[in-house]
Amino acid sequence: MKIRDLRKASLLVVLALISACGDSEVEGESATIGGADTLPLSVPAPQVEDGLLIVSPERVFEWQQSDAEFVLIDARDAVQYAREHIPGAVNVPYIEIRAGALLPPKDRRIVVYCSSETCPISQYAYEALDRLGYQEIYDMRAGLQGWKDAGFPTVFGADTTASSR
Repeated sequence: MKIRDLRKASLLVVLALISACGDSEVEGESATIGGADTLPLSVPAPQVEDGLLIVSPERVFEWQQSDAEFVLIDARDAVQYAREHIPGAVNVPYIEIRAGALLPPKDRRIVVYCSSETCPISQYAYEALDRLGYQEIYDMRAGLQGWKDAGFPTVFGADTTASSR
């Protein structure tokens, strides 16, 4: 089959899918596309980077404040965690995640983070959790540094009270 024929066939498939989804009207921010079981347009799509769902420090803070159910995992080593971490975070170093450490149930929302945006540990932890079958995983790519840059509190050492820099 020629490339031109493939393009035509692809276009026909796309048009068929569009017509199968029905008409959509946009009447403001609460409009939906594709029917009653789709999200409103006002709900932002999650950011995807390198195939990973990325969540901002601001969103994680909102989840904490709203008592949303999720597990915040600091994937750095125990020394770094003891030095400073995000309130409510549990320390499960990446190497332990990869080895099948004691982890939350697979139906829980998981947020992983490491030191900063340039630190790859949270991405490695995300990928390991994905391989283990977790369904709702987020990488707080900005890491602890992004959390602090946003002005959110941190915990130092064994102290359980939040502090701010």
